[in-house]
Amino acid sequence: MKTIWVLFLTAVISVNSFGQTTSISGTVKDAQGQPIPLAFVRDVQHYYATYADSAGSFLLKADPSSVLVAIANGFADTQVKIENKTVVNIVMPTGTSSSANAAGNSAGLAGPETDGGGGVPYYQTLMTQTGSSTAVAAGFAHEPTRGSQFLLPHWVHGFAIGIKDSLWFDINNLYNYDKASGSLLFTKDMKTVMRINKPGIKYFSLFNGKLLPLTFENAPAISKKPYIEVLLNNAKYKIYKQTDNKLVQADFKSDGVITSGNRYDEYVDYEHYYFVKAGDKPKGISLKKKTLKELLGGDADKFIAAQGDRDVDDDYVRELGYSLAQ
Repeated sequence: MKTIWVLFLTAVISVNSFGQTTSISGTVKDAQGQPIPLAFVRDVQHYYATYADSAGSFLLKADPSSVLVAIANGFADTQVKIENKTVVNIVMPTGTSSSANAAGNSAGLAGPETDGGGGVPYYQTLMTQTGSSTAVAAGFAHEPTRGSQFLLPHWVHGFAIGIKDSLWFDINNLYNYDKASGSLLFTKDMKTVMRINKPGIKYFSLFNGKLLPLTFENAPAISKKPYIEVLLNNAKYKIYKQTDNKLVQADFKSDGVITSGNRYDEYVDYEHYYFVKAGDKPKGISLKKKTLKELLGGDADKFIAAQGDRDVDDDYVRELGYSLAQ
């Protein structure tokens, strides 16, 4: 695969990461009361940020004495004082967003950023090709490849936090996660794909239209990959999800009477979950209510009881994590 280096095209905002925080919910709507999906909402004084979901609702931690700003293409940047409220609704007037357009001019470029040590640029362009295979191998025609090495079926919005607690975002970029390599990818034009190199990023979040983001960080005790997903994160413990993704080649065989195997290549996921208590080594776990109760003590009992017969899955654990942060 051919690679070339490119400039760092994401706006970097250096912000103060200190201060008290509180959980804030709200909505982002236009002047007619219609929701603005995937509006970017952040605390202007800190690195706390999120995107609104498909219904315009958002959740985030923020400094109660700070100000929220909402950013969306086609709307003027809008600031609202928090004033110690836990519910903040934002109404955005139509207009031009200076922040959304920042990466499109020289003022919004951060230059060829490096890690400060080895001089490795944060971004690498991957020249990719698309299309399904029509090759014939081992005497049979391949069917279209099934599954994907990418986490999400579509490119999505996201942002990252740098090692110095700087907020990196560009509302014009779209992101995805490569399950095979554990890398963060982004595109500006849906044609050229760029890989983000690990130096300089503490963690990143992807937004798939739901209220809670998909968050990834480096966890060398669990995986050698640059990033893996953290489903639950607080001061006492974390729950990680590692997805190993492998391409299984077509293995169709026939002697004219008996056939076996598949005519298609397939990307297959192998999922593993780990619990890490502060100061302890990672422990492999299964996502079950009994397991969560045992690992989290009484912390999870109230949330689990409120969920009734709901099955435990990734979203369940993300919501549990948010409830523990209240």
